Amino acid sequence: MNGDLVIAYDVNRDTSLGDIKTSAGYFVHHFAPSSLSRIPKNVVFVIDQSGSMAGRKMEQDDHFGLITFDSSIFHWKRELVQANKKNLESAKTFAQNIRDRGATDINAAVLEGSRMLNAHPREGSASIVILLTDGDPTSGETNLERIQSNVRRDIEDKFPLYCLGFGYDVNFEFLEKMSLQNNGVARRIYEDSDADLQLKGFYEEVATPLLTDVTMIYNGVTNLTQTNFSQYYNGSEIVVAGQITDNNIETFTPQVVAISKDRRVTFSDTNATVEYTGTDFDSHIQRPLGENTDVLHKPKEGETTQALPPLVGQRQLPRRKGSRAYSKSFRLPGGWPMLGY
Repeated sequence: MNGDLVIAYDVNRDTSLGDIKTSAGYFVHHFAPSSLSRIPKNVVFVIDQSGSMAGRKMEQDDHFGLITFDSSIFHWKRELVQANKKNLESAKTFAQNIRDRGATDINAAVLEGSRMLNAHPREGSASIVILLTDGDPTSGETNLERIQSNVRRDIEDKFPLYCLGFGYDVNFEFLEKMSLQNNGVARRIYEDSDADLQLKGFYEEVATPLLTDVTMIYNGVTNLTQTNFSQYYNGSEIVVAGQITDNNIETFTPQVVAISKDRRVTFSDTNATVEYTGTDFDSHIQRPLGENTDVLHKPKEGETTQALPPLVGQRQLPRRKGSRAYSKSFRLPGGWPMLGY
């Protein structure tokens, strides 16, 4: 058999509150509601001057913006616009004319993307910034810690920042830390012939938001992992773990509060099923995330290290193996099919 074999599965969810298992005074809660209405999204793509992106098409009730940058910022439109046929065609034409240029001012570009979203608040929608870059900051503010601080202060936990780094030349550790500090994730995109599929796969993960401002509430527990999540997407899962106070299951009451498309929703414990399992969770439960979102030391490209389990509440993203180094220019085939209609 040639090619990658991918096995996808899920378990039955008896209630909308999800699946809760307990063992030896600890619990783990898997929350993955379905049958929810899709929330319209506001997306700003912040693109290094040498790239483009592919993925699932935008919907009519979505709004989007497009910025390219090198040492300067270039707007397709200065504000977000509706994802209708006319605007999508115009955006694709703009994207097809992106050319590789000079220096890289990531700080100014991400702050401008944040400004565009803040200037376009829409109730009942989910906002996202997606940064695509293949280089280090070389213009404007170049101190990595100051850039991360500026971005975190500007976004203020209002929406997630997703970072896509192209090739081995990119400072992926910097992008990963900045995305984690702003409730997002980072992904490395490789030069393989399926680079457009890698981009499409990433975009599909965040293309269908179902809930925003998700708060996991538990009575009678301590030592909780992360309990607040800015957004929940179709096909994803939120996982929270903690310790039940005095191992008293009678005082343990879970609840989830979030905002759906047009209203605030509550998933209560009325129909919850709490299942006991013999598996010891305590050895797998990590420390609470708190406010320290610094990324632990990572090896440089080519080095090896013992893999650590992901923190509860965070998705472990797949990494591609056997990929070649990526060149400076990352023009991709297929243009912008995600802007199709």
